[in-house]
Amino acid sequence: MKAQRRKEMNAMALGMLGRVALSGVLDALLLWGFVHAGVIQSDIALFYGMAVVVVTLVFYLLIRSGFQRRSKDPGLTFPQVVAALLMQTGFLILAPQVGYLFLINFFVIYAFGALGLSTFWNAVSWLIGSLALVLAFSLSSAHLQFPVSNNLSQLLVCLSFILTLGRCIYLANMMSRMQRKITEQNQQLVKAMKRVQELATRDELTNIENRRSLMEILAVEQKRFQRGGTPFCIAILDLDGFKSVNDNFGHAAGDMVLKTFVEIVRNEMRLSDHFARYGGDEFVLVLTGTTVQEGVTALDRICAETEMYDWSKFGKDIILTASIGITDFRPGESIDEAFQRADMALYGAKAAGRNRVMISPDTFESSDGGTTIRAF
Repeated sequence: MKAQRRKEMNAMALGMLGRVALSGVLDALLLWGFVHAGVIQSDIALFYGMAVVVVTLVFYLLIRSGFQRRSKDPGLTFPQVVAALLMQTGFLILAPQVGYLFLINFFVIYAFGALGLSTFWNAVSWLIGSLALVLAFSLSSAHLQFPVSNNLSQLLVCLSFILTLGRCIYLANMMSRMQRKITEQNQQLVKAMKRVQELATRDELTNIENRRSLMEILAVEQKRFQRGGTPFCIAILDLDGFKSVNDNFGHAAGDMVLKTFVEIVRNEMRLSDHFARYGGDEFVLVLTGTTVQEGVTALDRICAETEMYDWSKFGKDIILTASIGITDFRPGESIDEAFQRADMALYGAKAAGRNRVMISPDTFESSDGGTTIRAF
């Protein structure tokens, strides 16, 4: 991974260096045009071309050697900006006849620097450029010219402004693309983090809360109960006969049964309730703001819907029912204590013949009517 990252960084840095070199070549060609227009001597254009080659070669070797990986500026943007500023300043002093060309290149240089420099280093580069301009103007201001004495020089001046404008627009567009790419990457990161969060808190098969998330939900409900006495109930649900489905018809059929059971429960629960897969075919329903009396009514419906559902579509002669144990959360107890009581109620429902709701002890007086047994 690190090697791949280094390769990408080198490719990016070399790509930017190539664009800088191309910009220097364009300036050198303009200078040769001014040579033919009789504005400057040929040695200025030749010297400028050689300077472009030397500076490009130095930075190429630095990037290829991996030197830039030791710094916080992997593209060597700041050194390139400073080198370009000093180079333009030097030629502004050497060839004031076309000094405007080197002056407008400052805009291209700072546009390039904006791609990779922080606010601090942009400020430092601006300070260096400002000092360089003060030096250049103090030495050559009397000789600065705007070469438009003939048609060719006028054309070259116009072309130089067009190319400078094009380079600035190109760099601005590149910055815009980089910002869009960063935005897209951030959006992808947010989606990935959301997906990780879902995987951490939701059951992959049934897409309901998992055991870890259930514990967090119960802790929240416990705090609400302790603050304001808001009641809640814990119900443990188990599918009677589910093991035989896996044994006789395979896990694919078993998975479909679990998903279907989840839908049955969802149809009977409220949006404020929480439903979680505790493990295997065992589920937990947290009934918020609910007393046991109110919770039993919904749980009875779940038992009835489970019994009436046509499970044979997943395998011949499959018959499934639900056993449920429920308890209310009580003052001064822990979540574990309440959960154990609900589990005891589920065990009681199984022992009493399955396909029923059993309320934990000491909640209500005994009643054996229907599929609900209110105490054991």
